[in-house]
Amino acid sequence: MARISPITEHEFTKIRDLLVSVCGIDLKPDQDYLVETRLTELAVEVGAASFSDLHRSIVGDPELLPRVVDLMTTNETLWFRDDSFWHTLEHLHLPELIGKIDQGQKVRVWSAASSTGQEAYSLIMLLNELLQKSGKLNYFDSIEIIGTDISRYAVYLAQQGRYDAFTISRGLSPQRRDQNFVRQGSYYEIIEDHKKKVRFQTFNLMDHFTPLGKFDLVFCRNVAIYFSKSFKEELFGKIAQVLRPDGSMILGATESLFGLNHRFESYTFGNGVYYKVKE
Repeated sequence: MARISPITEHEFTKIRDLLVSVCGIDLKPDQDYLVETRLTELAVEVGAASFSDLHRSIVGDPELLPRVVDLMTTNETLWFRDDSFWHTLEHLHLPELIGKIDQGQKVRVWSAASSTGQEAYSLIMLLNELLQKSGKLNYFDSIEIIGTDISRYAVYLAQQGRYDAFTISRGLSPQRRDQNFVRQGSYYEIIEDHKKKVRFQTFNLMDHFTPLGKFDLVFCRNVAIYFSKSFKEELFGKIAQVLRPDGSMILGATESLFGLNHRFESYTFGNGVYYKVKE
């Protein structure tokens, strides 16, 4: 492999500032090693001899930016991640949504950092189980589920709904696997009926949320940890604007709004925490 000069403090600052400005990712001052370890191969691929050259390439070629974001974020995800979240969802939020449909309303759910689709498809599986028990599978006609991610590659994988044996095993029981997936050689593909119940699209959380419409439930889990304080406040402010009255936002198990200016009130259900806009 061709060699690239070690990253300098000035080069790290330029790349860090670029990431903050275009997608909100806020690297800490001592994380220069992350840029080196995760972007060196890309730098060599584009013919950059230094990280200054790579910075110029990224600025000059918008097609490179999504690849940089992919490399700088882990896209770590698994099925039914965080038991407390799914317990709260099953026993509180989903019954509330079903109650709204009982009253003739249509409901919308947004997975705001959907990665390769596990969160949204886990939701589909759980909803299917609940609606099947109550004989209300037709309620899916009144539920719109949207998954978005800044990574076009992650969105593509989510749309395909195909996972290898290792990925399918992470958090998914054999029973749920066999009920919801079809074996295709060494891969498992989610059944078509589930796949069509969620719409995945590329979306940058720095963009305006208005075109997405209003939501009854927003999952914004395990993504704000990458963002600066100012962008977190902007992000949660925009989520507050797209939540319908009595709508809820749910963060990751280790995340909170502590220390931020925001419009939310926190609530607990079992071990789960969720947020509603203050009245």
